Amino acid sequence: MIITTAGRATKELVEKAKALSTSYNILYKERKGVSVESLKERYQDDIAVVGKNRLYVTPLHGESSLFFHPNLAMVRAKRFLKGEEEPFISTAKLEEGMSFLDCTLGLASDSIIASLAVGNKGSVTGIEGNELLHFLAKEGLATVLTEVERLDQAMRRINVVKANHEWYLREAETDSYDIVYFDPMFPTTIDTSNGLNSIRGEALKTAITEELIVEAKRVAKKRIVLKDHWKSGRFTQLGFTQHRRKTALFHYGTIEL
Repeated sequence: MIITTAGRATKELVEKAKALSTSYNILYKERKGVSVESLKERYQDDIAVVGKNRLYVTPLHGESSLFFHPNLAMVRAKRFLKGEEEPFISTAKLEEGMSFLDCTLGLASDSIIASLAVGNKGSVTGIEGNELLHFLAKEGLATVLTEVERLDQAMRRINVVKANHEWYLREAETDSYDIVYFDPMFPTTIDTSNGLNSIRGEALKTAITEELIVEAKRVAKKRIVLKDHWKSGRFTQLGFTQHRRKTALFHYGTIEL
């Protein structure tokens, strides 16, 4: 990945881009009036752009930009804080003080809600193997502000790890997390994020296999949770109890331990 600044780069933007370049070991290039598309063509790589109000990435093989946005999580968080039922929390049986491992972090929408549910006494670790998503999630969770203070605190508590989740699970200690969670890319597209769709091909390379579930059973103390398309055969194939919801395009599945 190459990192640069917005077209009209200020001293502050350049300094921020260079700092991120150092922190993530990403090559920094001055913009010099060159378009993002030209930079992609020249370097044949994803381009991260540091703007005044937003950090975003344009994938090499995509036309839409991808950026961290807790919008959907914020809607869900507000409902939860009002005492309304949140299907993810109730299905996963998340409680204050629990430890939660998200093996497919992505842009962290579910991990944010999990962190809100487990609170200060709990812990949430998110694993992301895709460099682009890891970069956006880690920076977004650490810096983005909403108008909901408890949501901001929940985001800051998430520990983001860049790793292959299969390797991470194999190395993890037995019974080290209360809940292990998987949210793989669905074979059938139901989201409306063109930016996210642009990296679907790469994300789909990491399958949820029976061997992976065996490791998850060793690592999880209470349950394993799977989020998948409502038509998915993975629930049955991998031994999950599918929790059906009439109007939802995705369902949750659980394996109780």
